[in-house]
Amino acid sequence: MTSGFKYSDTNKRYHTYGYYIRKRFGRRVFRAAMDIGAGCPNRCGECGCGGCLFCSDGSIPRGRFTGIPSEQLDEIYAKACEATGLKAEGAPFIPYLQAGSNTYGDIKAFEAVYRRLLSFQNAVGLCVATRADCIDEAYADLFAELSEKTYLTVELGLQTIYDETALACGRGHDLSRFMQGYELLQSRGVNVGVHIINGLPNETADMMRGTARFVGKLRPHCVKIHNLYFETDTAISEMLMRGEVRAMELDEYVGIICDQIELMPPETVIARLTGDADRRKIIAPEWSLHKLPVLNEIDKELARRGSFQGDKYGK
Repeated sequence: MTSGFKYSDTNKRYHTYGYYIRKRFGRRVFRAAMDIGAGCPNRCGECGCGGCLFCSDGSIPRGRFTGIPSEQLDEIYAKACEATGLKAEGAPFIPYLQAGSNTYGDIKAFEAVYRRLLSFQNAVGLCVATRADCIDEAYADLFAELSEKTYLTVELGLQTIYDETALACGRGHDLSRFMQGYELLQSRGVNVGVHIINGLPNETADMMRGTARFVGKLRPHCVKIHNLYFETDTAISEMLMRGEVRAMELDEYVGIICDQIELMPPETVIARLTGDADRRKIIAPEWSLHKLPVLNEIDKELARRGSFQGDKYGK
């Protein structure tokens, strides 16, 4: 059964990453999530220390990236592919530089990493996670060049459009700086992904919808949305214990997510709708550990409303 939504061949009422990949490549493609030791300006003192409130590894003061031996990079990539399990055996991969800010450091060192990963026979693209304040003209030009040769996505952590929230969370840059980095990439035709988080301290439902409405109008290639979850050894978990912030309830989260989906343009890929908390560290909410039931509740709510992605886009 199909939903009747333009960008779906299942019952989904939004533009899933799986649908986009199947249409682009004609088969299933897996992401190989990697940590090559990239640092963050918000963890080494350049714009902050300890990372954002919700950063689970902010105590590791990684600085600017200066390079990695090719044999070590090869090993990290091979293990990342293996970690996807037997279901991915023989399948193509998209190397995903997930950990840290993967443009924070020597551009030549990062360029060597990007090109090395793209040289592997089973690599059909590249995804680079970073911060907008770590994007300049040189990186934008490099990504524009690579985009002409492969499926490239640069993911930027926005989390919220509200500077007061960003300041309270210690993000280290404001919305105007995010827009500078975003526009450098988009103006060159680079696929940009935007991350947002629901449930940040003192944010109302209207503010969460406001962030989604703003992001939708940017028309990014893809968007990742997830709930604020609380892991051990994070500043945000200490705030939870003191009663300064709360975890969202599942029904509350589902309602806001569906509102946000309606605000996104139909062609924007929804690459994530719930977070991937570490089971070994999670404190709350417990429901965030059960991804499929959360996605099922989102599907049911959209069906109950009779709505689809984009129904309220531009409103």
